[in-house]
Amino acid sequence: MRRSIAGALAMIAVTQGPPALARTADEPTPLAAEAPTGGWSFNPDAGWVYRAGDFKLTTWGFAERLFDPDGPDSFRRFRQGAEFDFPRFTERLRPALVYEVDLTNTGFFDNGFGGDEGVGRRNLENLFVAVQDVDDPGRFRVLVGENTHILSRDDNLSSGNLPTINRSLILEEHGSVNSFGAQFGVQFQTAVAAGITLQLAAMDNRGSFNAADPRYQIGNSLSGKLLLTPLDDPAHGRLTVGLAVDRTGDIRDRAFTLATAISQTPLGAVPATGDKTTWEADAAWTFRLLDRPATLEAEAMRSRFSESRSDVIGGYAMAQWSLFDAPDVGDLDVFVRYDLVSLGQDSIADRAEQRAVRTGLNYNLPHTNKLLSLHIEQAHNTVSGPAAIVTGDREGDEFRIGLRASFQRYARH
Repeated sequence: MRRSIAGALAMIAVTQGPPALARTADEPTPLAAEAPTGGWSFNPDAGWVYRAGDFKLTTWGFAERLFDPDGPDSFRRFRQGAEFDFPRFTERLRPALVYEVDLTNTGFFDNGFGGDEGVGRRNLENLFVAVQDVDDPGRFRVLVGENTHILSRDDNLSSGNLPTINRSLILEEHGSVNSFGAQFGVQFQTAVAAGITLQLAAMDNRGSFNAADPRYQIGNSLSGKLLLTPLDDPAHGRLTVGLAVDRTGDIRDRAFTLATAISQTPLGAVPATGDKTTWEADAAWTFRLLDRPATLEAEAMRSRFSESRSDVIGGYAMAQWSLFDAPDVGDLDVFVRYDLVSLGQDSIADRAEQRAVRTGLNYNLPHTNKLLSLHIEQAHNTVSGPAAIVTGDREGDEFRIGLRASFQRYARH
């Protein structure tokens, strides 16, 4: 799937901007000022915005192109979406309709734009109706339709507002059992008190609109998450904590797969069937270090599969620090992170352990208003354990360059 980044930029120029109201309550991002009058305006934190009275349309688009010195280049994501905020029916609530398509999901680029399958339901990442707070869905939102799982730690759309480095390896590997991707169902989110947000969901982890064999069994995956902000002040920074649990039933014909940190090359696997129970915790602390923004974040997760009697434990820790941020030189962050995953099965005496040490930088290019970003990452992968689990190379290095163009500014801290 070789195409230049020019293709991505051309499509974005047509489809325009990223999600305004798609963030989750643990990462509220105030919107930039929008034109108070009707008609079109551009909000660099949202996209192109159209207003007519109490109606608002926000439309976005972005592409992330990966350049791999050891393999073919590809689009990791190439998306366009919109949110329609209809006139309120109470002082604080309004209905909304949201969609997002991902043109990397099918053969859209294989034989020119359109590919073998064109654009259809297999491209849908999100399509839902919602009732939500008129100003901030993080305060209140209930939705029905296709959306990402609440444990994904992506924004409320799966639109990739967080770049590659913020996707933890343990979450990526849970994708091998269809755990936290796009799903059909019901989600609920509300701010129950200052600094406390509750999320609940009843969904189907086996896929729906964009699956080859769509399913619409609401309740196959039941999950809840509590989002806490125990610290938020200029002197000491902002601390957010998330605690979550998920119970997914009837997982069939699946295996939990270990994979390398960047290219997702398989390293080993065990069967993962039956009912899955997952516990997850994450935390992020944003503060000032040498008068520059810095963030420390971490995540831990454990899943148990009842029928295959297998389990996985893992997580990561990461530090990011801003070296400089000025219009003429750009906005450069460096990061270092450590990922650890342990995979086992009751019938196998020893466990497999996978480690990845990842370093790199994120650079918002100068004079682009943080809408064009360069990502460079290096990873050293190691894996140990019995041959019954580990089937791939036990050590290896990876390198990847990514270029992301978007109509939403990327802010890391």
